[in-house]
Order: sequence, then structure tokens, then C-alpha cells
Amino acid sequence: MRTSPVARSRPETGVLAVVASREQDVSSSHGVKQHRLHGRRRGNPPAFAKHPRDELGQPPGSRTRRATSFRREAMISQLFILSPRGDVIINKQFRLDVPVKITTEVFFRTVKFWKDGDKAPAVFSEDGVNYVHVKVAGLFVAATTRKNVSPSLVLELLHRVAKVIKDYCGVLSEDALRKNSILAYELIDEMLDHGYAQTTDTETLKQRVFNEPIHATEDVGKSSVGGATPKKYGFFSASVGQFGSGAPTSAKRSAVNRSVIAAPQGPDESSGGRNEIFVDVVEKLNVTFASDGSQVSSEIDGSIQVRNFLHDRPTIKLALNEELAIGGRDLGAFGGPGRYQGYSAGGGMAVLLDDCNFHESADLSQFDVDRTISMTPPAGEFALMNYRAAGEFDPPFRLQTVIDDGTPYRLQVTLVLKAEFPARNTCTGLQVKFPVPRNCVNAHPTLEQGSAGSGQQHAAYTQADRAVVWQFKKVKGQGEHVLTINVSFPDEASARASKKECGPATLSFTIPTYNASRLQVRYLQIGGGPTGG
Repeated sequence: MRTSPVARSRPETGVLAVVASREQDVSSSHGVKQHRLHGRRRGNPPAFAKHPRDELGQPPGSRTRRATSFRREAMISQLFILSPRGDVIINKQFRLDVPVKITTEVFFRTVKFWKDGDKAPAVFSEDGVNYVHVKVAGLFVAATTRKNVSPSLVLELLHRVAKVIKDYCGVLSEDALRKNSILAYELIDEMLDHGYAQTTDTETLKQRVFNEPIHATEDVGKSSVGGATPKKYGFFSASVGQFGSGAPTSAKRSAVNRSVIAAPQGPDESSGGRNEIFVDVVEKLNVTFASDGSQVSSEIDGSIQVRNFLHDRPTIKLALNEELAIGGRDLGAFGGPGRYQGYSAGGGMAVLLDDCNFHESADLSQFDVDRTISMTPPAGEFALMNYRAAGEFDPPFRLQTVIDDGTPYRLQVTLVLKAEFPARNTCTGLQVKFPVPRNCVNAHPTLEQGSAGSGQQHAAYTQADRAVVWQFKKVKGQGEHVLTINVSFPDEASARASKKECGPATLSFTIPTYNASRLQVRYLQIGGGPTGG
């Protein structure tokens, strides 16, 4: 299980890495149970753990100087949020040790024009200033400091800041931040004090935040610096007024993108009045194919995402697949590895996960018995369960690449894309990115004439990225598409030598109501009968 860096302690100092102004819980976006932070107010003597001896068995007061030195360095000097174009949306200064007037410009220029055209790392240093950033929904959330802080701590903090702002604004976008800039600054002031992390719990912040959110729309499908922002679909809605109403329904996007503190004004779903909870199974696939289309390696990184808008914090009960095995401890109950034949429909176990972890509020007392999880969900968005599966499964797409170097000064690359998911499903927002050699003169993509759905696809070569981008509006299951790329070179020797520099191709897509691991939510019970099936 992954331990949150915000609540991790340092054995050599015997104190926590983050100093809090009061005893409180720090929420986790990864669902791991957190420790409590025992801190101090500025001006008071340092407070250590409650136990008389620290982790090394020595009195904590014997290392007061080293602990104080570490606390001075565990801080950030500035936090800012930039748009994909580099415009400053939020800029909060905590200390006066960095040139705040130029740091945003230096950061964006460095990220935009990183060395050799590669993607900038999450942590880098320029002119003695350390920059730490994450990219969320196309926006850059960054922090600066001159101290030697823990990068993982700051990265986790930035992710939580983005999550809390999304919970309160309803959606994380440039339009939402500009309309709710006062609310965003108020949240940052409560989460960070003089550069130190205080709390990132959505429920706790409700008692300290007084500004009301202004409704804003999300930039659906808007291109970011790193490509198009993928869409989310298929949220499973369970309304308190619909207990036992039958099958789950897919909710509208506007129903999910609303603030957790929106005052109830009526039954309309965008007003915050409806008593609802949304559950979605989101999976990221990492699959490596050989040139002939055969599968070399595969892995599923998934999570069960929950957005909670229930009133009065009721207890919920969520049930997963009954034939669910986690690691080797559950495999023997289903007949051993001989019976498991992957995730295909040909037989064997329904779902096999290598490992998983759960949110801190999850009650797992009955999970090993009937695969049910009970909890009192916190407000806002959180990951109820994170899981990983590395076994073989049937990927939704299979890509075959053929490279012909028979023509002088040219390479002809043929991409054959096969959609192997069921025909009843439709893929949206499919994008295939195929890098070409850097020394090429030009690359000309050509779509197959007369192919099905040719009017809903487009291919173009981008000189800046040195890649061909193949985009689809919609892709039906069990379909096949072909793209031919003619890559030109200045001389014949360069064409043959650059053959191995082509690729690898990467795919990004969304398939609603389809997941490769076949993990499913059987039903969701909220203080009454089950909803779902």
C-alpha cells in the first residue's frame, strides 16, 4: 500500500515532515489511512509525538536543533496556476525569497521549450529556484522554493490542492478559476500557512470557507499543451429518491460537475439540490505490441472514483464481483492458477487483481466474505479503491505496424488499427500518436479511401512534436482502420538508418461502459435497498 508523503515521518529526526497549526487529519487522494499531525503554532515551543520516546527510542528533545532545521526547509515559497497558454490565473506568495514577478514566466518558458524538445520533468531548477509542478485538466499547478524540500511531498500537495479546488468550484478549468478566484485564494490560505501544509480535507474546510462558488462550465475536449484532455463518461448515479429503482443510469456531465458546498435551491441537478452519489470505474491500460500486432506486455491501473453529494453523510454499502481474487491468497479458492485463463470471455475467473488499496473510511470487515465495502463517504471526489492487474487480457485495440524501405529517400509506414471491443460499444476521443525520425524532411499521412467512418477521422503531421497524430471522433467496435505515412529524408542512407527510430505509437481513448478487467459494481446501497445490478 502507498503511504501518503504528507503524513510521513522522518526516522532521523523523530518528527513529522509537515508542521500543522493544530491536530487534524490530512485526507488522501489515494485512499490510504493517514496519521495525525501533532504540530505547533508559531512562537510556541516545538511539540513532538505524544510518546516519551521517538521511533529510534531516544528522547525527541535531544535532536531539537536538527528537527527545527528540517521544519524550516519543509516549505514552499509560492504557488501558482497557469493556463495552457501560460496566462497567470492564481498566484499566491508565501515568502519573499523568490522573484515572484518573473518566476511564472521563467517556469512556462522552461516547460514549453525544454531541451531537445522533450517533455519537461515534474521537478527542475532554474537560477537557484526549485520548480515543482503537476498538470491537471490542462492547467499547470506549480510551486517554487529555494529550500531542499521533498519532491514527492510537494507533488502530493499540489495534487490535493487541485482536488480541493475542483470539489469547491465543481470543475477545474480556466473559466471556473477566473470566476471563483476569491474562493480559490481563500482555500489556498486555509490549506497553506506561510508555505506549510495545514489541511487538505474537503469536509474540514467547509467550516472555514465562506465564499459561495460561481457556476462555470468545463472545457470538454479542449486541447492542452500535452494534447487533448480526455473526457469522462459512464458515471453510475444512485439517487436517494430512487432506491431499488432497477438498473443504474448514466448521469449527465453537468450533474457531476457541481460544488460540494452549493446551497440546495431546488430539484435541478445543476443547483446542488439533488441528493446523489456518483460511482465510476476508471482504468488506464499499458500494453506493448510487437510489429506484427502480438501482445508483448500488458497492465491495468484502475480505480473506483466516487463523487459524493449526499446530505447528512449517510452510510453506503457497495458490492463488487463475487468472483474477485486479489493476489495469490485468493487464487487457490477458485481452483488454483490452472483454472485462471485471463480476463477473456473464454472461461476462468471473472477478475484477478494483483494488489489494491482502499480509502481510509472504507470498512472491509465483510469484504473477504461477500466482496462488499461499507463506509461513510466524505464530501467531494475521492478514490474508493485503487487496483492493479498485470495478467493477460483482451485489449480493446490492436495496432499493427508495417515499414517499407524499398523506395529511395522515403519510408512508407502502414498503421492497421483494429477495434476488438464489442460492436455495441463506441469509443470516443481516440488519438493515435506516431513519432517519426528527427532527421526527416516531412511526413505525409494518407487515410484509406472508402473506409468505414473515414469522415470522422483526421490525420496530420506536427513539425514541433515530430509526430503524426491520427484522431477519431467515434469508433465502433469490431472495426478496422488503415493509415499510410510517407516519410521523406534528405538522402537514401538516412532513410534506411532511421527505420528503427519510427514509433512507438501511443493511443489515448475513452470507451464508456467498458472496462478491460471486468471489475463491476453489482449494487450500491444507501441506507436502504440496493440500487444497481
